[in-house]
Amino acid sequence: MLDQIPSEIISQISYHLSLTTSSSFSASTSSSNTLEDIPPINLLLSCRTINEAINPTTNPRLYGKLFKALFDIDAPERRLRIHPNANAIARKLKKRPRKRRKTNEDDKLKAQELTKELKKRINCLLRLRDMIEQKDVSEIEDDDLWTIYFMLIENDGKNLEHLIGPKATIHLPALLELYHEQHFLAAAVEPGYPAETVGRSLAMWIAWLVGGSGAPDETPEQREERMFVLRPYVFAAQQYHLYFAPWTLPDLPLTKPLPPSDNSNPFVADLTPRSRSCAVEHFGRQLSVCPPFLAHAAILRFFYRRPGEDIDGESDNELDMVTPPFMTMQNAQGQGQGQGQGHAPAHHHHHHHGTHTPITNGVRVNDLVDGIMPGTEGIVPSTSTSRAPTRPGSPIPIEKQQQFLIGNSKNHDLDFARLKACHDPLSTKGLKSPRWKGCWDGCWEGTFSFFDFDAFREMLAGHARALYEGPYGEQAQVWRIKETYVRKIGWVKRPESLYSPHQSSDDEYYSTDENAQAEAGEEEGVVRDREGLPLNGPPVNAGFPLSDPPNTFANLASEIAEAETLKQTIKQQIQAIKGYEIVPPQELDQMLSLSDEEQEESGLEMLLSGTGHSAWGKFILKGRVRSWDGMASLVKEYAPDSRGKWIYRGYVLAGDIFVGRWRDTYTPENFVGYEGTFFLNRR
Repeated sequence: MLDQIPSEIISQISYHLSLTTSSSFSASTSSSNTLEDIPPINLLLSCRTINEAINPTTNPRLYGKLFKALFDIDAPERRLRIHPNANAIARKLKKRPRKRRKTNEDDKLKAQELTKELKKRINCLLRLRDMIEQKDVSEIEDDDLWTIYFMLIENDGKNLEHLIGPKATIHLPALLELYHEQHFLAAAVEPGYPAETVGRSLAMWIAWLVGGSGAPDETPEQREERMFVLRPYVFAAQQYHLYFAPWTLPDLPLTKPLPPSDNSNPFVADLTPRSRSCAVEHFGRQLSVCPPFLAHAAILRFFYRRPGEDIDGESDNELDMVTPPFMTMQNAQGQGQGQGQGHAPAHHHHHHHGTHTPITNGVRVNDLVDGIMPGTEGIVPSTSTSRAPTRPGSPIPIEKQQQFLIGNSKNHDLDFARLKACHDPLSTKGLKSPRWKGCWDGCWEGTFSFFDFDAFREMLAGHARALYEGPYGEQAQVWRIKETYVRKIGWVKRPESLYSPHQSSDDEYYSTDENAQAEAGEEEGVVRDREGLPLNGPPVNAGFPLSDPPNTFANLASEIAEAETLKQTIKQQIQAIKGYEIVPPQELDQMLSLSDEEQEESGLEMLLSGTGHSAWGKFILKGRVRSWDGMASLVKEYAPDSRGKWIYRGYVLAGDIFVGRWRDTYTPENFVGYEGTFFLNRR
């Protein structure tokens, strides 16, 4: 009887049966209402006809349709689409161009790819569910953490239902708590520095994306333990990488390996370019990607303050908070009712970290910078508290927060593109200058932290106790940044060439097709020598010459004077780049739409300039963006008084969060300098 039913009908029955049994996801071990019912085993075993009709091998369209019903698909289709220049690559190789269909089916993931990803996710979630039930994640695989990480950065609403909430297949916060105990904490109590592994990097990022700093009901003891675990990744700047390639390299990719650094001397900086490539299967494709940096997420988790969290209860001012992308999901589920306010009390007094009171209490600026920044003795006492980005009196409306904190995978597109395009400074082309337009332009508010200088030196000498017990402070700051694009003087666009089509602006965040890249030799280490900006100054001055006149023109007393100072700063930057000019505003859009080859020929690059203020005074900012990976290098010089010069290096991440490290400019770049952390978010 069953073998008389048309295969299309059997497929439809299987589809609706699978959705019915998997629509109420549960952590229960019952197989009647979980993902274990995909594929429907009972139907597959009923007879040969039905098996052939709904088997994943013979009917991938059924499982592709199920994947689209259960998981988000827009982000992976954007990020893994066929590159529009694939035909041009084929023409260069004298091969027949791939025919593009009117329906743009090349942009869609195939049913077989969706079927493979569905199987992988089901196996992953069920495997993790069993680990959580057994309270043992000691053997968790990196592939499982990659799956969860991708689900989070691809989430537009469906993915998260499998991970958080009453319908979830697994309880992700429980998984993270177990990972904290069995991996992060276990590594922290061992001698030496905890190793930076792919699994720990992914777990740290998952913890940031899902919970921010800590759980809503975190106790003082739990917070103290978390801060203890995070300290090495935050303050041991010489140990944990924060950049896709050494910050001292102004232009990438490299054409040949550089000599390795001296690893025997703890005071010599590790500036050896290394591949961070990691092979990952995603939708049936083998991708080479860079794991997200552990230190980025650790810095944010260490200094983040939840909206409404009362630090000292003695201030009337209000501060907006930087919020991780999925933080408000807890509010949507009726949890963490104090988190959605968008502001928190300011705190200008000393902050107690549980029993860590001696760690941050009573630190003064002159205690930290004596011998590093001459002339700063006794300027201002440190607030020595972990502060949020400062936005006095301007709380973010909840409806504005939710526009990007939940259900918008597009905010992670650029991060994904960078992880995929910048995993090896020798063999990956990286990204291009137009990708970074608008990333920095505007006003930013946040903090910078500083670790006790004596404790910093002891830490470098190998004294772990100094790392875990050294005092640290934190100061609020405001930046106003302007982006300026420059090009070679007199550059003129050549006539349109059939073999150099412009890259569509729609492909701003998309990865190129793996096969097309391999055919062109782009994945085999074949890279062209890149000239870059003709800047010969030291990296500690963002490449600009030290012979630049001091900021004698600096006047930051009023908005008009500040605007004039900014104008003069940009002029000074342009004068230092021989043979370059500012791209006229009316030509900028055209320049940004040039092909990759034309961008390199024109020398298109982005400069950054700005002003700002902190408790130490007002300052001028000037620097540039490394196009390959979007790393900003900015020199921060206090003006008009001489209060030192510091170089900031970092990235803008999803959610408009600018995070990185600052460093002193007195120590040569090949030695470990005095460093601290910073993060800002857009005002």
